[in-house]
This record gives sequence, structure tokens and C-alpha cells, in this order.
Amino acid sequence: MSETSPEAGPITGAIDWEDPSSLPVGVVRDLFLTLAKALRSYQLYDRDNPVYKRFVENLRDAFRRIWETRDQLQVLVEEDRFVWMGEEVYREETRSGSLAFLLYRDGVRDLTFRRGVEDEELDILLDVLHRVRSARQEEDDLVTLLWDLNLDHLGYSAVDLLPEGTLLRAPDDPDPSEVDIREILEGELGEDAPGEEDFARAVTDATALDDLRAIRTEDFNPTLYALDERERSYLEDQYRKEMRRDTRTDVLNALFDRLEDREYARKREEEILAAIQQLLPTFLAQGSLRHAARLLNELEKVRKRPQALSEEGFASAEKLMEEFSSPESVRELVQAVEAGTVDDDGESLALLLRHLKPRALGPLLARAEAVSRPEARQLIQRAIRKLAEGEEERLARFLSHSDDGVVAGAVRLMGALRHRPAVPTLVRLLEEGSPSILEAVLDAARRIPTTAMAEAVERCLVRENRDLRIGAARVLAEIQYTPAVASLRNLLEDRDMREADITEKLAFFQAFADLAGEDAIGLLARILNHRGFLGRREPPEMRACAALALGRVGAARAIQEVERARGDDEPVVRTAVKRVLAGQQEEDRG
Repeated sequence: MSETSPEAGPITGAIDWEDPSSLPVGVVRDLFLTLAKALRSYQLYDRDNPVYKRFVENLRDAFRRIWETRDQLQVLVEEDRFVWMGEEVYREETRSGSLAFLLYRDGVRDLTFRRGVEDEELDILLDVLHRVRSARQEEDDLVTLLWDLNLDHLGYSAVDLLPEGTLLRAPDDPDPSEVDIREILEGELGEDAPGEEDFARAVTDATALDDLRAIRTEDFNPTLYALDERERSYLEDQYRKEMRRDTRTDVLNALFDRLEDREYARKREEEILAAIQQLLPTFLAQGSLRHAARLLNELEKVRKRPQALSEEGFASAEKLMEEFSSPESVRELVQAVEAGTVDDDGESLALLLRHLKPRALGPLLARAEAVSRPEARQLIQRAIRKLAEGEEERLARFLSHSDDGVVAGAVRLMGALRHRPAVPTLVRLLEEGSPSILEAVLDAARRIPTTAMAEAVERCLVRENRDLRIGAARVLAEIQYTPAVASLRNLLEDRDMREADITEKLAFFQAFADLAGEDAIGLLARILNHRGFLGRREPPEMRACAALALGRVGAARAIQEVERARGDDEPVVRTAVKRVLAGQQEEDRG
């Protein structure tokens, strides 16, 4: 045995170490249970995950409770348990999940923790144990890794393990180097034993040695173990079924079946709920929204069933639902949807979000507004809409939130729900809100086409914000608010319109054409073809926009006015005219 840690130091405190009943065995047991849980969380969560951080902080607290009575803790490592001061402090029956067997397998026979390990080397220890648990056979074992790290606050003793299959010689067995093989053969075979010449030839001649083999491959008939075609087909079919089987659903079914069995659950309820608590973040991290939604749905059914859970079990289930609604969980869920790593089938996300607590709606609205990928944003917004159905009053409170992202999300949701009572607030936001909120209000105005809302949008045609003016013109055309024709006509005739960029000009001309119809032809034709004093015309961009607007009107008289400008001197005007006439020809052929 190679010793790598000193003997345990003197124990401090008022504990009588000669009296087993006074030893803090429970504190030590808690330490190793917490260590095992922290190691499992290390395997399941990212290092920044709040669940993982909570497990690690619990482990640090467990170490600090140990240091209240002494400066170091030394335990013996056995195959299936840890022993301290003659008392068992950890046991795990199954080797696959046993922390004790993980150390014992690699030769560690005792382990010493020293004060300070929780502050300086805890993350390193968890990383090493995780690497060893998932290591391949050819990779370094635990003893090698610990030797390389040379940790100051962790000691251990280890034994050298012999290769598997090595036979050890008993004390009274002869030395193999002194054994005469020929004497053994004479004792076993008697007169049939080979002579000296035959024996020497057998030792040196490879062919003779091959003849003396007791087992040969020819002695086996492989056809005895072959499968016929029917058996092979059956096995292949079973294999394909097994590979396609939804094991996650099977696991959930098994857990909730046992939780609903009250006789069984009375003994294992805490263990089952702990497994469910670990599965939820695992499903979310893997993007398996369907299974996460099913888990929460089944858990909600159990919570609502009378006396289905004990008071402790109900509190544990309630805590899980609260953690799912935390801002951190919402953020991770939205990030997974935005990254496209989820298996959403169109309903799973909505079903999942239905289990959020009301306090999660604000963070969810804010995160949805920050999503850059349009498909992901639409998916989240559809799910939020289903979540908010019937909750309009609660949603209205977010319209006065301090976070512009939350306000914008709530405004879009009000528009999607066509919630008319929110119009006065939306009108106020259209006059006072930030640019991101104004965009959301215009989007909501398309879905709530009330007179008050339309009048507020019309007033935006003369606002200083260029994007707001363009958006307002497009919204008015979309909701067919014809009273805005007079305002649009005045703006097109105003000299300031000539200073606007092409995008704004085109938005106003198209809105005017859509709302005024054939009544717009007079003004549009004058802008396109009229010559003023001394033959002066409108600027080329104004005339090009007028040609495109006449094309939107589409009446015969409007197309005639466009035909008049076919040979115009300005390239931008000729291009607009060609586009309109080509579109008209395509429409005539259709």
C-alpha cells in the first residue's frame, strides 16, 4: 500500500470520542449524501446553472459543519460503503451509482478531507470524480489523476491493483522457476509420458507443440449456434423496436405509477419526487419539451388529487413548480428555443408554459422581445398568447412596467388577444412610449382597429420619428381607415414630402392610393405628368412613387396616366412605369 496522506490529527471540541453515542455520525452521513448529490448534479447541469450551484453550496455547508468539531476527516473506503470511527456513514447497493465503489475500484482505501477543501479544491474534486466515472478503460484512473493534481486539502491511501486474472501463489507453493515440468508429466502420464528427446523436441518445435493442444477451433461446430432466417428476422425486428422505444416516456410512466400507488409511495415518495426533480431540468437542457410538459402535467394531476401526496411531498412538488417559474429557468428555456435545439411539435411549448406561475409572465414577455430569430420569437409569442388567455386583467398590469421589453411584449399580447379595454392605455403609449414600445403599439393597432386607436395612429403621420411615420401610414392602409385620406393628401402636396427619403415617400403614396382608390388618380396623375410654370416637373422620386401608386389603384384611367410617362427622360421614372405596365400585362394574361 502506498501512503499519500498523514494520520488524522487531534480532534477538537467537547465531543467524547470514546463514547460512540456522542459522535456526530449524522453530520458525517449528511456530508457524503450531499457529496453524492453534488456529483450527480455535476453530471446533469452546466456550471452556471442555479440548481448545480445550490447543490455545491449545500456541500460546502456540510463541510463547514464538520469543521466545527475537527480540522480533518478521514474515512475508510470499502467496496460498497464508507466507514468513519467504526460507523457506516455511506452505503449504496448498486455499483453504478455508488461513490464508494468508484473509489474502491481504482484502489483508494481511505480518504482524508482537510479544512479548506470546500473553498479551494471542491470544484476540482467533483471534476475528477466525474471524469473517472465516465472514463474509458484506457484513460487514467482516479489514483493517477489525484497524484498529478497533488491537492493540498485532500489525502488518500491506495493499493496497487494486479491485472485481472492474475493468480497469487500460496506461501507453501513451490517457486514456478524451480518446477520441473517433465516430472509433472511423468507423474500424470506414467509410461505414456514423452521421453527426454521427445520432450525437448516438443518444447522447441512449434509444430509439435501445436499437436499437443488440448482445445482446437476445429472441435467446435459453428452451425450448432447459428440462427435460421426466421429467428434472425425476429431479433432484428425486436432490436429496431427497442431502439425506437421512447424510454423517457416509459420512465415517467413508471415514476408516476409508483407515486400513485399509495402503499408503495409511502415508503419511497421522497425518492420518487427527487428523481422527478432531477428529470425536469435534464429534459429542458436537452430540449425535450414534450417530455418536460408531460412531467409537469402529470405532477399537476397528482397535486390536485386529494391525499395523493403527504404534506412533505406536496411541498416538494410545489417547490419544483416554483423553481420552474424562476427567471433563470425562463431564460434558459427561451435560449433553448432561440437556438433551435428543442423538439417542439407546435403544442409542447404552449403546454409547458401553462404550468408557469403568474410571476413568470413578466420575464417571459421580456425574453421573448429579445429573441432575434423570427421563427423562435413567433413560436414563443404563440405560446405566451395561450398562456395569457383569460388573464387579460393581470396582463394589463404589465403595460405600466418599468422594463420597456416587458411593456412591448404585453402590448403585442394585448393586440393578439384583441383586448379592446386596453385601447386607452395603448393610445397613451403611442404618444409617450419608447421606439420599441411604439413598434409594438402599431402592431397591436392592426388587430384592434377601433376609431380611437386609428385616430391616434393618424396623428403619428406628422411625428418626428421617421420609422413611426412610415409604420403609421402602413397601418392606416392595412386597417382601411379612410378618414386619413385628407391627411395623406395634404402631406403629399406639402413641400416637406420632397425632402423625405424614398422609403417614406413610397409608404405615403401607397397608403393614399389604397385608401382613396380612384379618387387618388387626379393628384397622382398631376404629380406624375403635370408640368408647371416654365415646364418644371416634380422631382423624379416623387414622380416614380406616383407611378407605382397609380399601378396600385389599377383602374383603366390610372393605367392610361402611367402610359403617358412611358418615354420619360428620368431613369427612375421609366423603371417605375415599366414595373407597373409589366404587372398590368401579367394581370391581363391571368
